[in-house]
Amino acid sequence: MTTEKPEVADRRELQLSASDPLRLRTRVAGIFLFLPLLVHLKFDKLVRSADYPGTKMVPADAALLSLLALKLLDKERRSHIDDFNFDEALGLFAGLNVMPKKSFTADYSYRTQRTHQQQLLQGWIEKLSPILMPQAESFSLDFHPIPHRGDDNELENHYLPLRGKAGPSVQTFFAQEQKCRVLCYANANLTRAEQSGELMRFVEFWRNLTGDNPKWLYFDSKLVPYSELSRVNQQGVHFVTIRRRGTSLLRRINQLPAEQWTSAVIDIPKRRHQRIEYVDETITLRDYEGD
Repeated sequence: MTTEKPEVADRRELQLSASDPLRLRTRVAGIFLFLPLLVHLKFDKLVRSADYPGTKMVPADAALLSLLALKLLDKERRSHIDDFNFDEALGLFAGLNVMPKKSFTADYSYRTQRTHQQQLLQGWIEKLSPILMPQAESFSLDFHPIPHRGDDNELENHYLPLRGKAGPSVQTFFAQEQKCRVLCYANANLTRAEQSGELMRFVEFWRNLTGDNPKWLYFDSKLVPYSELSRVNQQGVHFVTIRRRGTSLLRRINQLPAEQWTSAVIDIPKRRHQRIEYVDETITLRDYEGD
């Protein structure tokens, strides 16, 4: 504990000299192993191109590097940045004398817009793809609701798997490259009306970025209605999805003879059920055109 008042984050106060190297102590020095990649991708230029807001004291690239530092240190909330008020090394990582305070990070999130995120994401993936996923063609897609824990709000209710019921939450969407597990696309605060079109928005994002559609998509069938699956098929995109499980389906498959079932092993470490049985059959879906 200390009663010393932390300094205010200000890039102009960061003094670096080749003749007098800066030596600092920190418990999280491993975060600097990420810097060569940021330099190679020219992260500062990507941020400027995305037109993120900044100030003379905390430029845009420093603001995003501060937030990135929290993620790299596995800190879940922006307010946790105050745990590092006196860590000058982390400030150096962000290009500052010290890290900004939680009041800055909370305010900064309200100053950014979806267009900023889209431009940065596009530039980031465009630079990163040749390094980590030069032949990216398969992606896992999913929605993830983030539950709201505050007072009454105007958020829509979404199903929360961990609670087993619906509740006020922020609906997010992710697309992850299948082999390298790189996060390639994300969106947040989706309404129910917007959800169904998010899969095609990712397809369009990837086509605009690479000139080609994704070849394979993997997702839960609840992600989109059957009519959207039809649109995906018409784009020449293959997909694998989990069939919707209703009471009529369960009743029918429970009556199938044993010889129609095929045994298989899903060899994924820590998977709860590795030995499965399945039935291979052709079905017709409403509002879906194609094979």
